[in-house]
Amino acid sequence: MRNYSSILFCVGVWTLASCSPKVTSNIIHSYPQLESPDQMVVFKDKELLPADADWMGSVKVEGKASYDKMADLSRFTAWKAGGSYLKIKDYSASGLRSDIHVMNSDVYRADTTKVVSENKSNSYQPYAPNNTQLLEGTDLLNHNVFRFYAGYGRRLGKLSPDLKTQFEREHFKRLLNGVVLGADYVYLFKSGSGFGLRFRTMRSSTTDAVTVLYDDGSMKDGLWEQTVYISFLGPLYSGRMVSKNGKHIFMDNVGLGVIFYNDNSNILSQKEIISGSSLGFTFDINYSYLISDHLSIGADVSYTSGTIKMVSVSDGNRSEAVKLDKDHYEGMAHLGICAQLVYSF
Repeated sequence: MRNYSSILFCVGVWTLASCSPKVTSNIIHSYPQLESPDQMVVFKDKELLPADADWMGSVKVEGKASYDKMADLSRFTAWKAGGSYLKIKDYSASGLRSDIHVMNSDVYRADTTKVVSENKSNSYQPYAPNNTQLLEGTDLLNHNVFRFYAGYGRRLGKLSPDLKTQFEREHFKRLLNGVVLGADYVYLFKSGSGFGLRFRTMRSSTTDAVTVLYDDGSMKDGLWEQTVYISFLGPLYSGRMVSKNGKHIFMDNVGLGVIFYNDNSNILSQKEIISGSSLGFTFDINYSYLISDHLSIGADVSYTSGTIKMVSVSDGNRSEAVKLDKDHYEGMAHLGICAQLVYSF
């Protein structure tokens, strides 16, 4: 029985040690302690300290704990060293896991009675560490993410074997390249995963000078203008990973929705519109760098696919539904490489 008690005691100690946050202090010089930790005044990073505040060192707390608990541990450690002010510099993830956090703080000593008198004039606003307010100023705990992106797109489909002339092949080759534009909204949970909605489109266009030979033998010169849109609309499942300092953010998104195809062709003012839709798939990986409290910039690589099997053909006045045979299915697959702007709150 004694052996089991010893084992349980060791397991209990190990469990508490592994679960408790780790506190590391680097105090250069200390002062006599204040009467109570409650006399400590805590400041956020952007708030000003009194001019006579003497820097004593720093405190770091790391582990699975709430903001409140980490602030209390930091304040108690600073109080033991004789500090009167604690200035929390940052609170961010400790690597790729969003449940492990690090709080870094500086410790100062000064006359706290001056703080009380200055606070009445609202010179600056210290706050208590038991405040329920979480991290402000990093993307790490911002759950609402709006992403806007623009860049280059490339269709992956092959040219139709029906294109016999080099002129036609060159015309449609240019339509394989285009511009990708899009916007996402994602709500992320504390686990780093979430759901959202995406709209994106790839636009490609080209213009050629042509000569049309009519049945009566007459000819007419003009332009052949063609613009193709491939658009996706649908829900997303998203995941996010954040670097240790909260500045580098990686996201991946997978979406299943509707893909739309619209081909507008105009030959010598004769219009033809081909449109269709089907089930579509999209996937992307993106990186962004935090440049302000809520704004980050970065890059995105994406893949979108779908297959159109039935289209509607219209000349502007009447339309006709056409079922495509297997050899003439319209492939929507394309890659995108974009720059992105991310706003989160």
